[in-house]
Order: sequence, then C-alpha cells, then structure tokens
Amino acid sequence: MKNFLIKVSVFVLVFSTAIVYGAAKYSLRDLPVVKRSTLTNGVRILSVEDDLPRSEITCSIGFGKIYEDSNNAGISEVLARAITIAGTKNYPGNELNSVLENLGGAISVTAGWENITITVRVSSKHSDLAFHIIADILKNLKLDDESVQYSKDLVFQKFMREMDDPANLGFTKAREIIFDGKGYGALMTKSSINSMNSEVLKKLWDDITTSENIILAISSPIAESHLKEMINKNFGDIKAGSGKQYYVDNEKLKKNLAARSGKIYFIPKESQQATIVLGTIAPDVNYKGNYSLTLLNYILGGGSFSSRLMTEIRVKRGLAYSVFSIIRNRSKTGVFLSFVQTRNDEAAISLQLMRENILKLKDEPVSDEELLWAKESITNSYIFNFATVSDVLSNYIELEINNWPGDYFYKYLDKIDEVNKKDILQEAKLLFGSGLIIVVVGDKTLEQRLRKEGEVVVLN
Repeated sequence: MKNFLIKVSVFVLVFSTAIVYGAAKYSLRDLPVVKRSTLTNGVRILSVEDDLPRSEITCSIGFGKIYEDSNNAGISEVLARAITIAGTKNYPGNELNSVLENLGGAISVTAGWENITITVRVSSKHSDLAFHIIADILKNLKLDDESVQYSKDLVFQKFMREMDDPANLGFTKAREIIFDGKGYGALMTKSSINSMNSEVLKKLWDDITTSENIILAISSPIAESHLKEMINKNFGDIKAGSGKQYYVDNEKLKKNLAARSGKIYFIPKESQQATIVLGTIAPDVNYKGNYSLTLLNYILGGGSFSSRLMTEIRVKRGLAYSVFSIIRNRSKTGVFLSFVQTRNDEAAISLQLMRENILKLKDEPVSDEELLWAKESITNSYIFNFATVSDVLSNYIELEINNWPGDYFYKYLDKIDEVNKKDILQEAKLLFGSGLIIVVVGDKTLEQRLRKEGEVVVLN
C-alpha cells in the first residue's frame, strides 16, 4: 500500500493533475488506493483497482433534495425516476434496463440530499458499454410528458405512503419547521409535483450535467491506460460548466428557530403510539467542532443501548422500544434530531426525559467514562464505513462534494481522540443555544396532556 502522504503526478491525454490517496494508521492501512484525476473539461474521476472481474461505475451529479424549495419539492426524485422510465436517445424506455439485464448487469438511479447518482454494474468485459450508457444518459436523456407524468405519480404515491408512517411524518415535519420549508425542509406537495413537466426537467438536466458538476467513481480490474481511454472517449466532450451550489441562511434559521422553541407542534393521527421528534439546526460539514458533536451525539443517543436516551427512557423505565438521536452535516448546513416512540399515555413523561437529557449536555460536562466509551466505540467501528469497495468510493465522492483534504479519513480518528469534555460542553451550548423544535404525532387525546408541557400548535 502507498504512504498516506499525497503523491502528485501528471497524466497524459485529457487528464490533468492526479492525486493518489493511500493508506494511513489505525485499521485503515489496508484500504485500497483511490486515484483522483480530472479531465481537462473539469469532470472529476475517482478510481479503485478491483481484483474481481467486474466494473462498478457511479456518476454523481451535483443536485439533490436539499436544492429544492416549496415550489419544486420532489423534483430530484422525479428526475431520477424518469431516467430509468424514459431512457435515452440510444436506449429508449425499458431498453436501458433490458440491455444491462441481458448481460447480467444492473443500473440504479437515486436522488440523495446533495446529489443524483447513476450506478451501473457489469462484468468487466462490458465496461465500455457501461460507460457509454452513463454518458448517453448525461448527454441524450429522452424525457417525454407521459414518462414524466408516470414518474410524478410513482414518486408522490411513495411519499404519501411514507407520510402514513408516524416516524417519517415526524421527521419530515420537524425538518420543515426547522428549515422554513426550503432545502432540508422542503416538503413535497401535490402543487409542487404538478409544477413539473418534461420541459422543466429537460432544462434542469441540461443545467446540472456540466463538467465540473460531475464526479465519476469507478472500481474495475481494467488496466489504467484502457480505463482512461474509455473515460476520455465517453466523457471528454461533456459540456463545460461550473459546479452547482445551494444557499442556506443559517443565521436567519436560528432566529426563527429561537422564536418557535418550546412550542409543541402536534399532529393528530390515530395510532396506539406517540412519536416524538426534537430537533435543531446543526453546523455544516467543515465546522471544526463536528468531532465534538459526533461524540456528543453518540453519548446522547447514537450509541445504542449505552447511550443516555436509551438508558433513561428504555432501560430504566421501559417507556419505549425505539429511541435515538442523529446528527447530519451537509456542505452548507446540518440537522440534529432525536426520536422516541412510546405509548400515548407515556408521551408527556418521555418528552420531559428527552428534553432533560438533551439540555443537560449544555449544563454539565459528560463523564470521563462516557467520553472514553464513545471514543473507543467510534474508533472500533470506523472501519465498517469502508467495508466494501463501493463504500470506499461512496466516501470519496462525499470527500469531493465537501472539499475535504485527501487525508481526511485517515486523520479522522486522531481528531476524535483530541476532543475533551470541555469541547463537548462548549459545542452543546452552541448547538442547543437557539432552542429545540418539538414535533409530536399521536392520538388526538394527547393534545390536552401536551398542553401541560408547553404551548401546543396543532397541525393538520
């Protein structure tokens, strides 16, 4: 394996600077080497040599759900769905799927928060076809009103089914309130879905499929020279254009959140269980305090049975089966959410315990034992983020999106180890300083009980 220091060389043909990310310390020393290259038109290439006779090619396009607002919420998912339904100029309709299936391959298209990804898996002898199919999608996507309408129907029906689940409903509504119905909080509606047609999607696709907005991640046993030849042939003529960005006014969101903090947003829904979600805005991915926040969240609710929320709510009192907290950081913003499902008649006490345990983090330091446990658990499980070659490439796509340094993953555990109790206390004060949004989904009889815990705002 290579040394973890970055090595720089110059590729010929259409490749400019190439960077090799190698191994480092801890259990990452045996990770496969990831090579990074850039075509002269700006398309970024990540590649890993795989010993097995298969090729997996993922194309990441910089646009996703966090780019949306109330006017077009759902458009990234509709676009992703329409790709496999409508097909391309050379592979129209279902031919896109059938061609690959006949060769034992597969294609998947998904819309994430910050990117749309197209992944094609084939036997390595069919790699050229896989590259050609992805390039054809980028350059010759065939969108028609019938395919788009079908895609819209499928996406909205799926969304409505998800909203029947109190947990999904609670998380979605909490994000909507925290982020004012934009970006992370954009809520799909019939109106936003109806605003889309083939022309709208064509214009969007043309706008986002520019060279600097595309990342190709490849695992294959193919020789580097042949790999570069196929990449150049298929992607060297992608039209030039800069990467796309979205905007978030985090300071404004914090002010709005402070005004809403303490209110209980109640969604009446016939159910034997109450779902409670508490949340707040979190920093972006490049915030220096994120290592402290990772440990904070692990101690609070991310660390399974040994976390505070699990111990206080489930283990000691038997109030809930499912209870946890998560923190997600994106390139421009982030979100913290905690969750519990309990009986309707235990909702008030569960809410009290959630609030108490969250706010306690900003009032007093965590214990030495908790900090040591969290550090050891995160360190011991870190390697599982890189369990497969696909995982490795997925992580490096994230590295590109977030503009992290090449040695980010290798220094991550060092940064975790440097965190102390004072750091966590300071970050807890900042994270929860603007307050908490509270969303409760449960039986209508809950309303009166919740009024004893704070001002209740009923949402229909």
